[in-house]
Amino acid sequence: MAAATGTLRRWAVVVAGTAAICALPAAVAAWPVPASALSAAQLRTRIELSARVPYQGYAESDVDLNLPSLPDLGNVVSLLDGTTDQYAWYRSPGQWRADVLTAAGEDDTYQTKVGTFTWNYTSNLLTQILGSQPVRLPRAADLLPPALARRLLSLAGRAASFSRLPSQRVAGLDAAGLRIVPTSKLTTVGAVDIWADPATGLPLQVEVFGRGAAAPLLVARFLDVSLTRPALSTVTPQPAPEVGYTSTELPDVSRILNQFGPPLPDQLAGFARVANPGGLADVAAYGSGLARFVVLPLPQSTGSAAMSAAKSVGASIKITGGTAELIQASLLTVVLVSVPGGLVYLLTGAVTPIVLDHAATALLDSY
Repeated sequence: MAAATGTLRRWAVVVAGTAAICALPAAVAAWPVPASALSAAQLRTRIELSARVPYQGYAESDVDLNLPSLPDLGNVVSLLDGTTDQYAWYRSPGQWRADVLTAAGEDDTYQTKVGTFTWNYTSNLLTQILGSQPVRLPRAADLLPPALARRLLSLAGRAASFSRLPSQRVAGLDAAGLRIVPTSKLTTVGAVDIWADPATGLPLQVEVFGRGAAAPLLVARFLDVSLTRPALSTVTPQPAPEVGYTSTELPDVSRILNQFGPPLPDQLAGFARVANPGGLADVAAYGSGLARFVVLPLPQSTGSAAMSAAKSVGASIKITGGTAELIQASLLTVVLVSVPGGLVYLLTGAVTPIVLDHAATALLDSY
């Protein structure tokens, strides 16, 4: 009986110790987070300069923009309406890797000094992308907290106010908070909250709120992160012998898009044009800060299909000289406008419908 009692006592100690170990992460998370002495301006500067801070970790993004399905944009819609989980290894702006977890396996993107590579688990194929990408669709790596935070800060520019938020713990690190509130009433963005490592400025969590919304429509955060530089071999494609290989050259976007119609004007409905890369005369951004929208022509087949799809999910706009369809999502507004000759333009941005209504009218007036 004494032996049995001793055995029970020993097992009780083991169980209690195990329970204490399991409870440790929760206890650590509950510890008060020390406040950072950085001002909003200082924290903003550190975030802007964090592009060379190395890291490796596991991130999750939850996006609920309520976008409808449009032709040739299936991957973008799923990216901006759902949860994306990815592992990331980042050495520098020119050397990084992001692995997106999918139901079938994973899709990997490598940025190297010799170009961009993608690897698809399902097809077991490594593809080298040749050429530059002055214009491209969003990809999962754009939703990693560091890339997303710096992009939003760059867009906000001076057309926003900045203030400090209480610090909080993100992925086990004490993070200082920064709130961005756009000054323009023409944007659908109400606020952007960023939490970053105060020492390096590396963004760890980003939340984007719609105007007047209590809950964020986009949350990107690290669930696990280490501020250590990954090995070069980790961010370099090293395909096994059985992995297929191909290369693809990016199309000449400038030549393709610039052939559709006349160059877009320097001003549209009172909004100044923003400089864009690659000499793309027929792709333009207008506005300032987060009250900015993009205008681009669509190939004829894509434009016709997009207009048909928009009619089933959007609302027709009464516009002189043409036809237009409005799609209002949680943050993004989309207008498709058909101009004389059958060309379809897509106008989109985190702006109010009235902005794109005026822009579409001005676009038709220019023909």
